[in-house]
Amino acid sequence: MLTVVQAPTSSSALEVSRATLVTTLDRAKYVMPTRFPKPILQCVHLETANNWLRVRATDGDLALFTQMPVDGELPACVVPFAELTRRLKGSKHPTCGLALSADGEQLVINGGRVGHTLHTLPVEEFPPVDDAYVGHTVTIDAAELVAASRIANLAVAKEASRYAIDGVLLESDTKGTRLVATDGRRLVVVGLHAVESEFTGRAILPGRFVRLIEKLTDKHTDYLVLAVARHTTEKGEEVPGHLFAAGPDWLLSTYEPEGHFPLYQDVVPQSQSKFAINRDALVELLAEVALATSDDSRMVRVDLSPQQVRLSAAAPGIGESSAVLPAKFLGGGDAEIHTAFNPAYLLDALKSLSGDRLIIDVAQNGYGCDHTVFGKPAIIYTEHDPVTRWVVMPVTAGLAATPENLGSNFPKELEDEAESASGGCP
Repeated sequence: MLTVVQAPTSSSALEVSRATLVTTLDRAKYVMPTRFPKPILQCVHLETANNWLRVRATDGDLALFTQMPVDGELPACVVPFAELTRRLKGSKHPTCGLALSADGEQLVINGGRVGHTLHTLPVEEFPPVDDAYVGHTVTIDAAELVAASRIANLAVAKEASRYAIDGVLLESDTKGTRLVATDGRRLVVVGLHAVESEFTGRAILPGRFVRLIEKLTDKHTDYLVLAVARHTTEKGEEVPGHLFAAGPDWLLSTYEPEGHFPLYQDVVPQSQSKFAINRDALVELLAEVALATSDDSRMVRVDLSPQQVRLSAAAPGIGESSAVLPAKFLGGGDAEIHTAFNPAYLLDALKSLSGDRLIIDVAQNGYGCDHTVFGKPAIIYTEHDPVTRWVVMPVTAGLAATPENLGSNFPKELEDEAESASGGCP
């Protein structure tokens, strides 16, 4: 039985499960601003319609709409989010009552044994929050989208000023649907099996938007819908698209960031020398060898040969580490390649993939006009899932321009110089 709250209320009121209300409201915490927010943005908008309690929240960039079934009515009101959730979580009663005062200036919260009131803010000052998506849609299995998002987020740029790649590219065409992310040092392409797709083209999903989709999706969700609504100016110029992600009882919305995602196809190299390696063994040994790196030398040498791969790292004045594990050369180019990578980027790629056998596909080193040896990007994927591919950029290994380090790319002029230095003797 509800405790009588000593405050004049309107005739409309509702009683709800406290735990369900807390769970529903908790979703709004993801879009609550944390730095110098306007008071209205620290609030949630509450309102019932058709036996649903509808909750809206926004930080001015991302907007969230969520709802839960209820019996009863509650007129539209705006109350501080933190204060509301603090009172609801402080109660131990299984249900709580919500009602608006007759003058609309207070939300009355009946917690069972304790009654609370919260001052409301003007409803008309609360920014609009969409409660339905529009535009062209892509419907994707929820678990698959969450897993793909986690992989893509590893390569999202952390520098907030690099808008062109501070997000994940959603791309859909006749070849399928995929997520693409890059920070300029590594790139990942994750293929998706879209259940249904109306969207064709490219849209940049802000990194935070993608991360919130993961947080809002629970294990019981079957499908998620992504929607992109395009608009043009009076001059016919296309403006950043309106983006939506919809779950069974929530809708997240935002806008595309300004800028253009790089033409990532230009940095994906052609297939060259392919080496097959056990993924688990490579992850384990690489992590150990990487312990020898330092802030001054974030580099692990990777020496690929027909039957093995050798990993090595050194910290000047401290020591070295190395390991060897079996590998199999699958053809395509030179059977021996010496290169180097940042171990953190390499481990991110390796750990994100699944499957026993890993393929490292990399071209032979090149010889630059500055007379130095430079490495080539490596394509990394697993045999059973070639749709998900990483491209990891090499780091400068300081290799000498020798036939061993350049293989089939060893320049003829260096051969001539070597012959001249030896007096032309065979």
